[in-house]
Amino acid sequence: MQFKRFLALGLLLAMLVGVIGVSAQDNVTLVLWHATQDAEGDGLLAMIDAFNTANPGITVEQVFNPSNTITDSFRTAAGAAEGPDILLWSNDSSGEFATKGLIADITTWVDDELQAQVTDSGWGTFTYEGEIYGVPVNAKTLALFYNKSLVPDAPETWADVLEISQELAADGITGLGFQNGFFHSAGFLYALGGSLMDDEGNATFGPEGGDMTAAMEGFLQFHQDMYNLSLDESSGVIVDGSSPLPGFQTGEVAMVYDGIWNLAQFESDLGDDLGVAIMPALDNGNVPALFAQTTGFMANANMAEDAAKQDAFVKFMKFVTSEEGQQIGLEVAGWLPVNPNMTIDSNPNLQVFADQFALGTPFPNRAELSAFWTPMADAITAVSAGGETPADATAAAYELIQTPIDEMHAAAGS
Repeated sequence: MQFKRFLALGLLLAMLVGVIGVSAQDNVTLVLWHATQDAEGDGLLAMIDAFNTANPGITVEQVFNPSNTITDSFRTAAGAAEGPDILLWSNDSSGEFATKGLIADITTWVDDELQAQVTDSGWGTFTYEGEIYGVPVNAKTLALFYNKSLVPDAPETWADVLEISQELAADGITGLGFQNGFFHSAGFLYALGGSLMDDEGNATFGPEGGDMTAAMEGFLQFHQDMYNLSLDESSGVIVDGSSPLPGFQTGEVAMVYDGIWNLAQFESDLGDDLGVAIMPALDNGNVPALFAQTTGFMANANMAEDAAKQDAFVKFMKFVTSEEGQQIGLEVAGWLPVNPNMTIDSNPNLQVFADQFALGTPFPNRAELSAFWTPMADAITAVSAGGETPADATAAAYELIQTPIDEMHAAAGS
């Protein structure tokens, strides 16, 4: 009888161990590194708390890592097959991380449901060589700001902008503060049918570039035209790369195009007089496709071997890009949603940026982009104050850009 009791007790313990083992196996923990603080940090924590509550079998554990160390820390840790399961960071690092094998190719993890919860522009920011390496959670881009007390209705075309500027100049008011920096103005290149690089990261506007070379010349001609207008006070146009532009903040400049990062400041400066609009179309009818940037979640490469973590990652991604998750990001973090079904009725200015983002050009995430900044800035200066022809400036920029890219590719192949 005593033996039977021990046997029964043993079977019961075995069953309990089995149950405990299954529960532990089914409970997945995802460690997330991020550098968000203040309102953004609060928004991320609120997202995580809501997800964890709704998914008792999954725990997303957040770890703050300062912005000045997070990328180096991730390179080191992931390079040793360690580190967090998820990294929250800007899209422009995804190409480098993918090339080094630090993050997982999640293309096959993105099903139709998840795909539909992010705009095409958003997915484009985390697409590298045709594959997806991250899931965007918030968006950033630029749009047109205007002072409604000076410009009652948003201009629909660039010709309207110049006409309004000339009319305001007659009253001693500057109509347009033109942002001539390459980052700010690159969208005009895309609207003219141009591009920066091909799928391999090579500059597209070389001697054999055809339409791409013509578009770059047109882009630099546009800069030259704007500079020449700024020399004529009657045009009402000034060229100023300041961001934010002080003259717009004080009401001395009627229009400027700039980033969402200045929206709160401009709302404070101008109050109800602030207007925000989609960029006015060029003469060819195209809206300048300004850079569309995102912050998003990247999966550590070692997750590719863990099906349970993959499933948990996808569930978390579906939540943060859902309308519920995006609403938390909007209300708490002040994030611009990437979900195309989101409407921002409470903030029409923010809705404009969402609309402009959908029309934008994904900010390149290739390492080759670093070769473009200085030569393109120099080319813009050359056709402006330097008086150089757009064709000559294009040729010079191409050589200065493609040479280091060739060296970069040679080093990668060695």
